[in-house]
Amino acid sequence: MTLTTHRPTPDGDGHSETLSYARLEQPWQEWAKIARNFVWQLDDQWDREDLMHDIIVRLAEVAEEYRQKGKPLTKWGCIRVAEYTRLRFYRQKKRWRRVFAVSLNGVIRDEDGYETEMVNTLSSEREFDLDAWLDAKTHYLSSPERVKRAICKLPEGTRLSGYDWKLIRQFRTGFAAKMRLG
Repeated sequence: MTLTTHRPTPDGDGHSETLSYARLEQPWQEWAKIARNFVWQLDDQWDREDLMHDIIVRLAEVAEEYRQKGKPLTKWGCIRVAEYTRLRFYRQKKRWRRVFAVSLNGVIRDEDGYETEMVNTLSSEREFDLDAWLDAKTHYLSSPERVKRAICKLPEGTRLSGYDWKLIRQFRTGFAAKMRLG
């Protein structure tokens, strides 16, 4: 049997006296009080601690930024930072729930009761056609320099002139004709 010498603190944070936020020096103690007011809505104890620590750390970061600018971080500024930190925490928690993994080796059952691996249900029409890619690349490399410049403008997002579009259209129709003949 073991005896503990630490008793829970009367302020209700559930920690022993040695781990109490009330033992922190200022301004950390004030930040912990502000953070405690924002975590009461959460059901999960681990989420409460995570959010509380996120708020305290974010307040320390913002206070340092303000100190470098020569401005004081007021109590209302701390409350505003805590509100935004709580909103960011909720958004990340919501995002965590959406993320899940599906194994392609998992077995699924179709409407007739037959079992198959999920990887076998993927469509093969989206496979990469290496021969067509090589043909397109050789057609591109054999094109005139002004056609190559016009094609390179497409992924850059620059505005294309009418002449550039004409060159790209000619390139595409020429490649399609080449593929029909070949």
